Amino acid sequence: MSPHPRLPAVIDAADALSAGLRNPSMLVGLHRDLDGLTGKDGKSLGGSKKQYALRWGIFTMSYAAVEAFFNDVLALDPSRTRHLPLNPDKLRHVGQQHAVRLFANDWGVRTRTLGNGPGNRSRWSAFVGTQEVQLYLADMKTLRDILSHGGDPYTVSNRSGALWPLKSGGHSMRLMGAEGFIQACCDLASQTVLAYGGVSADCPEWPEPERSGLSMERRPSLPLLD
Repeated sequence: MSPHPRLPAVIDAADALSAGLRNPSMLVGLHRDLDGLTGKDGKSLGGSKKQYALRWGIFTMSYAAVEAFFNDVLALDPSRTRHLPLNPDKLRHVGQQHAVRLFANDWGVRTRTLGNGPGNRSRWSAFVGTQEVQLYLADMKTLRDILSHGGDPYTVSNRSGALWPLKSGGHSMRLMGAEGFIQACCDLASQTVLAYGGVSADCPEWPEPERSGLSMERRPSLPLLD
């Protein structure tokens, strides 16, 4: 496949996304650092509401960065002011105007979800194919919209199965899910670079949170990515 004329702009957008994901990645490490600390009130920060609030910041910062990436990639008209949502159907439609196939059925994302093994520890999972990616991103968009409007994040839908069920009947994104969403953002951008005729060497060095335990496990492969 020959490179698309817009490939340089796509690579620049990927570089900007990589930079935008650095702070959320560092906040993942900060969240874990708080486990052994106490606040000014003498209470442990590990497991506190203060610590838990970080995951929402990590997620919303990452979401804004990847949404900006696709808006930069698909900017057809410099005067366009309407924002493109992180919706595969809409992004695929605009991509067709570039003669580029985005969010095809061989696309996928990797993230961390609730495992099925002893202790229900979080494991790396892959969502592959048009329907699975659509469901995952729809849940993420719903969560972002709830947080943006000051709503209760535990009312988020979980049609994709990527979130953690609560005893109350709601669902939650744990730190592992926020960490996983950073990886999903990188996967989406890398596949976009390939869709525009780039190669893996054209992708930036993606930031990664400090990993420990099960997060250090080998991530599953995707059809288009090693």
